[in-house]
Amino acid sequence: MKVAIIQLTYGNRPKDILEMNLLKAGYLNTCVFEVDREGISNALNEGIDLMLENNCDAVAFLSNDIIEPKDWLIKKVEALRTYPDAGVVASSIHEPQTEIRSELIISNWLLARSTVEKIGYFNESMFPYGPIDLDYCQRCFYAGLKTYYVIGCHSIHQGDHATGDEYGWDKQ
Repeated sequence: MKVAIIQLTYGNRPKDILEMNLLKAGYLNTCVFEVDREGISNALNEGIDLMLENNCDAVAFLSNDIIEPKDWLIKKVEALRTYPDAGVVASSIHEPQTEIRSELIISNWLLARSTVEKIGYFNESMFPYGPIDLDYCQRCFYAGLKTYYVIGCHSIHQGDHATGDEYGWDKQ
């Protein structure tokens, strides 16, 4: 599986986390791109375009505020290949996962090309920010696909972004 890794550079956070995550990916069949675009959905969709243009099988999104564990991409690729009806998988930023369980997910996603072909792009009307991940997960479920946190792939979210309007949208 060839994976496009999209480094998302929201705001003015440093890029050292992105570089550290690349070193810990543990997976070699990749193309790496940096996307710095206003509007999170717009940036994610640019990443999807890069995946398609480079004939990749999946796209991995890396935010510059999430620290991934060792071999995170190996674990996600394996989950995307083996979890039942998986369309999107992610590292958990809450508690470590101990069982395969489809649920609404957030965090650094690995999104299959076949999922994009089935349900399309992210909703750019939620600009610059909104419940983008919830919307996409629901669309996956309606299309018969599942979304999962990956067992053994627990990440750390730097800072508290659960409140406020950092991206122009009140997260409450």
